[in-house]
Amino acid sequence: METPLKVAVCEDLAEDAALLLQCIYQSGIPADCAPFSSGEELLAAFSPGRYDLIFMDIYMPGMRGVEAAAVIRREDDTVTLAFTTTSPDHTLESYRLGALKYLEKPVTVKDVRETLELARMKRRSAAYISLLISGEKREIPLDGIFYFEQQNHSVAVNTAAGVLRTSQTVKLNAIEPLLPDTFLRCHHSYIANLRYVRGVDQELKTFTMKNGDKVYIRRQDIKKAAKAYEDYLFRTARGSGV
Repeated sequence: METPLKVAVCEDLAEDAALLLQCIYQSGIPADCAPFSSGEELLAAFSPGRYDLIFMDIYMPGMRGVEAAAVIRREDDTVTLAFTTTSPDHTLESYRLGALKYLEKPVTVKDVRETLELARMKRRSAAYISLLISGEKREIPLDGIFYFEQQNHSVAVNTAAGVLRTSQTVKLNAIEPLLPDTFLRCHHSYIANLRYVRGVDQELKTFTMKNGDKVYIRRQDIKKAAKAYEDYLFRTARGSGV
């Protein structure tokens, strides 16, 4: 059975939210929806990797949709964004933020279905790692993993959706070669995803992750880890045209 898309719907008007939710359910594409009535409310619940797709109203009291989207983009550069609006005035700004779609209101089932299908295709094409979780093979999206931690006889896979624990036969040394270069083995018990590092604490010898967790760095490798993080930020900035 297909895992439903995790969808956030941010609309300040109840009738707009109701229409959008109705279109999602009528699309025929499985989705678990979380409604929010403001950008502030969405940001309070948001964490990287929590949603596959966010429908964002541009014109809302308080924080505008593009402002909330900019905050989200700083935290998560892969989540799919789709703006909904009554005016095309912010088209260029929305695409600068990497929006997949720009839907004019009133939204239609056809436009919403196309948006959901694109988000579903994007999720299917994402890179995964296959691990034994509770004795069963599970495919875990790499872009949703914050870090790996060896704990006694198993590995804790810390993700946006929670912590998964591998079977006892799985070791961190076996996981490390399967990962792309955005992951760094920074300690004998930790592998960090540099995408979710917020900073380096030189005194405590830790990465501070975007979810607030601390990931330990080998004392002798603190300079190497800091350099790896700086190089990652530089590559990311060049890739985004900054």
